[in-house]
Amino acid sequence: MPTSIELVEQAMQNEEPPRTPVIPLVGLYSSLCSGYPVNDLLRDGNLQAKSQLAALQCFKYDGVFTCMDLTVEAEALGASITFPQADFPYISSHPAESPGAVFDLEMLSINDARLLVFVDATKQLVNRVGRSHLVSTYIIGPFTLAGHLIGVESLLEHTIEDPELTMKVVNHCQDMLEPLVEAYIAAGAHNVVILEPTASSSIISPKFFEKYSETDLSKMVSRIHKGGAKATIHICGNTLPILRAMCNTKADALSIDSVVDLKEAKKIAKGRATLIGNVDTTLILTASKEDVYKATVDCIRNAAQEGGFILSTGCDVPLETPEQNLQELVNAAIGVQTHH
Repeated sequence: MPTSIELVEQAMQNEEPPRTPVIPLVGLYSSLCSGYPVNDLLRDGNLQAKSQLAALQCFKYDGVFTCMDLTVEAEALGASITFPQADFPYISSHPAESPGAVFDLEMLSINDARLLVFVDATKQLVNRVGRSHLVSTYIIGPFTLAGHLIGVESLLEHTIEDPELTMKVVNHCQDMLEPLVEAYIAAGAHNVVILEPTASSSIISPKFFEKYSETDLSKMVSRIHKGGAKATIHICGNTLPILRAMCNTKADALSIDSVVDLKEAKKIAKGRATLIGNVDTTLILTASKEDVYKATVDCIRNAAQEGGFILSTGCDVPLETPEQNLQELVNAAIGVQTHH
């Protein structure tokens, strides 16, 4: 049997591996395996890496992700952040009062303490399991970062009122992220996942996605490729209407939410991008082991033939998820042959 990373590579080259690779998005959930407080994972790269390794040890899947934190880049650019006790942090105030003010912000400095947490965690994961498992790390997308800097409502208003300025702001945000892309590549990340939730079809139209997000995502993908890493795009919600445009970015993989029809997505992405997903996190939180098994098998049967598929969750696994349900998802993937 090939190693975990070999299975992933086969799938990403559109070859059908002996079994479907599986990498659930366990982020903060890993704290249940490591015993470290959730907040500490987002402030200490060493603990974050140890926590992800503890979860990997616990569940035995095929790759590791750093923790997802959609606030870290905006915080480094001056946004105020609120940290709940055991949940994702969120932005409580924006650093730019108007779109034009974004150009006055200092560029992203990699020496910012919290950015270093994620770079350090990436480096440690690569050192520990980089030869056997896929190591992925996250970066925010330019359109979402623009919303964090001026406020999402303000951003959406300006897409209509001043399209030209909005495009310049998003493009500038993409440039501001370059040092972090470079730092992740220097840390050895195999795969950089761009998080672009504000460009979801549930927030902006497919036409606006093509206008305000696709071009800058393509530039980021190209930057990541230039560094020798793979690029993945993760957008929440129903991305079926924008899946072709997401493929146009030349991203290696698209991480898709559970509301997306996997069969339809596979038809669109086949040969163009690997799909990562998309077991429903609400299902693994609330359903029985049997239901989790069935949902996992359905995903594999709908998308794994001829490669181009990595089984995962549609989004981050909720902290309250029963351990046996997550284990069932992994076991089902390992036990199910792709052929039927």
